[in-house]
Amino acid sequence: MLDYLARRILGAAATLATVVAAVFFATRLSGNAMDYLLPPGIDLETKAAMVARFGLDQPLWVQFGNFIGGLFQGDMGLSLYERRPVTAIYAERLPNTLELFAYALTLSVVVGLPLGVAAALQRKNTIGSAIMGVAFLGYATPNFVLAIVMILVFSFKLHWLPSSGSATPLHLLMPAIVLAAPMLAEIIRFSRNALLDVMSQDYLRTARAKGLPERLVIGKHALRNAAIPVVTVIGLQVAGMVARCVLVEAVFATKGIGDLVVFAAIGRDYPVLQFGVILIAALVVTVSLIVDLLYALIDPRVKVTSS
Repeated sequence: MLDYLARRILGAAATLATVVAAVFFATRLSGNAMDYLLPPGIDLETKAAMVARFGLDQPLWVQFGNFIGGLFQGDMGLSLYERRPVTAIYAERLPNTLELFAYALTLSVVVGLPLGVAAALQRKNTIGSAIMGVAFLGYATPNFVLAIVMILVFSFKLHWLPSSGSATPLHLLMPAIVLAAPMLAEIIRFSRNALLDVMSQDYLRTARAKGLPERLVIGKHALRNAAIPVVTVIGLQVAGMVARCVLVEAVFATKGIGDLVVFAAIGRDYPVLQFGVILIAALVVTVSLIVDLLYALIDPRVKVTSS
């Protein structure tokens, strides 16, 4: 178990180190930030002073060393546009992202699990087929397509929901649905398949032969043993949901971390973009690592087959 833990932690650390290096050099190759920050026609002396102020006149390896040093000290520098610490900007946006994330996660689990169970129990009629059809659409439809369709229908056509912002829970309803759609579909599919696999086991037939009511057979025995793969897929989808927040928040302008990263990329705001990508990557890697370790504790076969 310790070897497995060490391998996973080293792999996560290597992934994060690669992301840190890649995001630093990729932002520098994307263009000169001052060409976007400063107005056209500005004199060369003023431009040179601004470049020197943010340390962009130093050799690339020196900038990278300063970036790594600041990263370990918790200092991600100043935003090129707002002239404020990057960490302070993200601290302001984080509550909106966490609220949206909580809504989407709750929606996925609360709706997905019952639908998955219903799809398994009603697999031979139209109800089960309809549920799986909805799951297929949720899994196959790209987030940005679903977001645009929902805005056109519910905001511009029916005028039921606001198309942007995060002032009220109603503002977050459409973004939460769009963000939850792929995870909801995966939970339905995995919970259905896991329950069908468990329902064919001998111990359930024994429970029925003893005269236990069907609701106890399903609720007490089948669901408990079908929970392992479902919990695993929920954990993995949480990591994917973190990454999808960027697109969803940008489309709906929820004033969260996602649209901050998008606008930082457009405006070449290096410090803001770097911290955003590293933060998202760290969350994804951490969640994936936790899921791996939990699954290894639950299923001992993982430790034997992993390398």
